[in-house]
Amino acid sequence: MTQRETMKRQVILYASGALIGVVSGLAAIIFRFLILNFSVLFLFLPQVMGILGWLAAPFVGGLIVAFIVVKYAPEAKGHGVPEVIEAYALREGKIRFRVPLLKSVASAICIGSGGSCGREGPIAQIGAGAGSAVASVLNFDKRERRTLVVCGLSSGIAATFNAPLGGSLFGIEVLAGGIIGFSILPVILASVVATALAELVLGGSVSFQAPLFVMGHPIELLFYLVLGIVFGIVSVIWMRGFYAIEDLLEKLRVSKYLLPAIGGLLVGVLALGTIYFEDIFVYSGEVTATQPYYPAIMGVGYAFIDATLIGGVALGALIIFGIFKLLATSITLGSGGSGGVFAPTLFMGAAFGGAFGLLFSVVTPWAVTQPMAFALVGMASLFAGAGRAPITCIVMLMEMTADYSLILPLMIAVSASYLVSSLMETESIYTLKLSRRGVRLQRGTHVEVLRTIHVGDVMTKDPTMLHPTMTTSQVFEIIDKTHHTKFPVVDDFGNIIGIMIAEDLFQAPKEDGREYQVRELMNPEFLHLAPDCTMDSALQAMINRDEGHAVIVNPSAPSKMIGYITKADVLKAYEIAIINLQKMGTDVEDIDPADIIDAEN
Repeated sequence: MTQRETMKRQVILYASGALIGVVSGLAAIIFRFLILNFSVLFLFLPQVMGILGWLAAPFVGGLIVAFIVVKYAPEAKGHGVPEVIEAYALREGKIRFRVPLLKSVASAICIGSGGSCGREGPIAQIGAGAGSAVASVLNFDKRERRTLVVCGLSSGIAATFNAPLGGSLFGIEVLAGGIIGFSILPVILASVVATALAELVLGGSVSFQAPLFVMGHPIELLFYLVLGIVFGIVSVIWMRGFYAIEDLLEKLRVSKYLLPAIGGLLVGVLALGTIYFEDIFVYSGEVTATQPYYPAIMGVGYAFIDATLIGGVALGALIIFGIFKLLATSITLGSGGSGGVFAPTLFMGAAFGGAFGLLFSVVTPWAVTQPMAFALVGMASLFAGAGRAPITCIVMLMEMTADYSLILPLMIAVSASYLVSSLMETESIYTLKLSRRGVRLQRGTHVEVLRTIHVGDVMTKDPTMLHPTMTTSQVFEIIDKTHHTKFPVVDDFGNIIGIMIAEDLFQAPKEDGREYQVRELMNPEFLHLAPDCTMDSALQAMINRDEGHAVIVNPSAPSKMIGYITKADVLKAYEIAIINLQKMGTDVEDIDPADIIDAEN
């Protein structure tokens, strides 16, 4: 491809990124209106039934969500981002078009009926689905499709939280696992366009209303370090507890159509407990036309976060509501509901962080003058440990509150939480869901480089071949000349009929003294692959069969060999992939390609 063609392709990709930004921005706007309208609909139940309506609303919502998810789109179940990660890593970014459409409806119903979950997971899946759909329409290759999937996820997050830079980093850190070549610019462009569109329609206010926080004394940094360490542990408890409750609910012998309703009923019970404690602690969250009243733990919980940041929540309420939120979110999503975990994590981070701040202010009132600053830092710290996106947490929290004065506390607490959590648990709250299903993803550029090379690019097209009537002495002569130890066996008609390896030549002599022929020693069961098979798939197939070679055949004529590969060709493929990455400007680490083979054996 010439430089002019490359530039033209990049311009098309950038324009597609902007288009995805428009789609994601509109999706975020529509999704917000869907949630509001369903909220008005479901809040009619408490108005008519009284306090029992808080039991009925999530129960009915669960029934409706179950019908949508179980019957039409199982991918819409849960918090969404793991499904996008799986599609990005294993399915070349391909996402069924119906998924984002049904995900938006199911999640809006779940949140609107009082389910404890957030908006970011659904909008991320919606945006990613839009990116995949546009890539399919434009017939993009898998690299470009993946870029547009990141564009969609990032721009959806950016529009939802009015945080263009944080949204961009979210997609790059959580989905792509790091910065990948020229993918950065379309992602940023998509996020900016989506945020601008959302601001135009919904207004440009920050996500959370918080006073200007500043450090009262340098010793506070030590307290923030302690907060980060503790929250690293708490994040692991949150992740493991979340999936432990999911396992517990899945053991219930009930229909999948009924399980989300049972989960909704349990959330309703927690909501009644929340109402009781709201009265005891005189809690009052902000209620507006666009943010109607729910018990603190229901819905996305932004009213509680706002109340916490301005110091309007008592210590007891912070601790109790934080625990209730953990349980309610685990039950909502573990039972089959649809929504995100980002907002609930922020809720718990604010609750527990605010509690820490109040305790620190009692111990050292001369140092901690703004205890709710710990709530803000706690929000970022808890998600840094759970989501493994430290840079995203720092930047997004500053964007969402328009407060850039706590950069040092954010950096030290987020780093500590990320480190402690990573030492205790290798997976994030997103990838842990996949690993529990047996899908283990190793993130990073080098893990996937072999996926960019096909066996047809590195195969030996004219290998040394044996005839089935050759004797062992003839084969030994060929080995002496070629120094090869593995050979394809081809008959008079050019058909591949087996594989011969040097070890099989050493057999006990025949009783009559005659030599063995190749046909008697060859293995007729051999691995054959198509030329468009990727090298990582070829290597995995060799490992599974415990073979160090494969025959490449014509898919339309499987008996005709067109090439031959061995594990040595994996090194050749790796070198080609690394050179291609370097040509694209990717910073390539010095990794011994032999490690890839050794790690798989």
